[in-house]
Amino acid sequence: MMNLEAVKAHFGRFDPLAEHFGIEIVELEKGRGVAEMPLEARHRNGMGTAHGVAIYTLVDVAFASLSNANGLYCTNVQTSISYLAPGRRGPLRAEARVLRSGKLLSTYEVRVTDAAGTLVAEAVVTGYGVGTPLPMPE
Repeated sequence: MMNLEAVKAHFGRFDPLAEHFGIEIVELEKGRGVAEMPLEARHRNGMGTAHGVAIYTLVDVAFASLSNANGLYCTNVQTSISYLAPGRRGPLRAEARVLRSGKLLSTYEVRVTDAAGTLVAEAVVTGYGVGTPLPMPE
């Protein structure tokens, strides 16, 4: 398993969308990964709460940080997400956990909370292990 700094370096170099959203991978250990995103004006919808696209992107990065931590590409093939409450206070925090790890298909649960501790969204993500090594920044 890659360490936190190696995964952060990979995403910093090869995931410009995560950088655009200000998403940072803050924790990574066996079976668990955490990413955080500020909740600024650019992340909000017309009602002033966290936009669904911003929440989904945070979910996907948290999943990707964990699913790619073995140094091999794993791609998202299916996500089921439930938006449970408006995200009002930032940062938003997404915690990904492995539910099942298979040879090709794996399943992850990702829970998103806001700074008040409100459960904003829950997702189940299925990842497909491509088997291609992750490029590492020079």
